[in-house]
Amino acid sequence: MSNIYFFDIDNTLLDHTSNAIPDSALLAIADLKQAGHTVVIATGRSYKHAKLFIDLIQPSYTITINGARIIKDGEEVLTIRLAREPLIELFRWMRAQGHYFGVNDGQVGHISACVPCALEPLGRVDLTVQTDIAFYVGQDIYQGWLFFDEAMDATLFPEILQRFPDFDLVRWHRTAVDVLPRTINKWSGCQWVMAQTGFLPHQAIAFGDGLNDIEMLQGVGLGVAMDNGHPALKAVANRIAPAMHLDGIARVLDELARTNGPGRV
Repeated sequence: MSNIYFFDIDNTLLDHTSNAIPDSALLAIADLKQAGHTVVIATGRSYKHAKLFIDLIQPSYTITINGARIIKDGEEVLTIRLAREPLIELFRWMRAQGHYFGVNDGQVGHISACVPCALEPLGRVDLTVQTDIAFYVGQDIYQGWLFFDEAMDATLFPEILQRFPDFDLVRWHRTAVDVLPRTINKWSGCQWVMAQTGFLPHQAIAFGDGLNDIEMLQGVGLGVAMDNGHPALKAVANRIAPAMHLDGIARVLDELARTNGPGRV
């Protein structure tokens, strides 16, 4: 029986120390496709920002921006933008609280100020930044960012979500948070792809490392967290793969192939 496999990019497939996907993972995923399985990328990145790695994998679908945009054969097949006026109000409120923010136009990050709490996380994913933040006022935006230390999450997250119910938040770095359309995440993207391809959740396997992978790993039949991943994700995973630099993807896929399916082993 064929299955559908969802793979995160950063720190799951992509090793940031080498800025490369290990050959073992590329070969194992090629074997998956050869065996008739469906491979999908599910990333928080935009399509253009992830394209180098997408081209190496050549997935059937690419879920980008945590489910807000889905690509097939280079063409968008689903787009869900952030509500413009509420986003403007959110950013105005954040500025009044003394915090920083930004948006992603697909290739460049537009940030409210060149400050370490914004430059550090965006630099880690090699995203060019500029400060013409008014860009977002007249354009459709699919990914926003808020920049504040994770120590403030317990108080600031609930206040933002109460004031701005159009949005969800997910932290992806110690000082960076994604702003998402409410109820949109990687799992909602996975469900859309499965509806198009005819797969059911018990036929789905997902690999991830971060907080933006939680819903996806909880929703699929087998959720695999990388050992280098966030403790909160590892706590909800069905199994833990060795770290990416220890050929974790290839080792788990080999075990699944030998056991003929996504059993929770």
